[in-house]
Amino acid sequence: MTDEDEAGFTLVEVIVALAMLSLGLTLVMSLLSTGLTRTGMAERLAGAVSLAQSVLAQVGTVIPLRTEARDGTEASGYRWHLEVQPYRPEKGGDARPVELYQVSVQIGWQEGQDPRSFALSTLRLGPRAAKSQ
Repeated sequence: MTDEDEAGFTLVEVIVALAMLSLGLTLVMSLLSTGLTRTGMAERLAGAVSLAQSVLAQVGTVIPLRTEARDGTEASGYRWHLEVQPYRPEKGGDARPVELYQVSVQIGWQEGQDPRSFALSTLRLGPRAAKSQ
């Protein structure tokens, strides 16, 4: 055999190289797919946080600061539930002209087949509600 007969790759070497290349490409595509999925989840969570902050900001202005519960749905697919209730610290007098309210909002949405949710809670100072007798 001369040097010219031994030049080049054998069929087995080419097949092994293609198999390794396809395995590498499969792994890269899997990583890209996972990254895109995580990015989408992060965007939806950011939307939920923004909506929760928006609903909380409306309490005391658009939504009256009084004991109540409300539900709503957004066109983007988010559902929200708002609860406003008096906050009762362990100790304290009832003679104050103002009331501390606990305001909580929970945002829910569907992520494929999985339900997801996010909640925010804050305290707001408002007028004391008249006592019902």
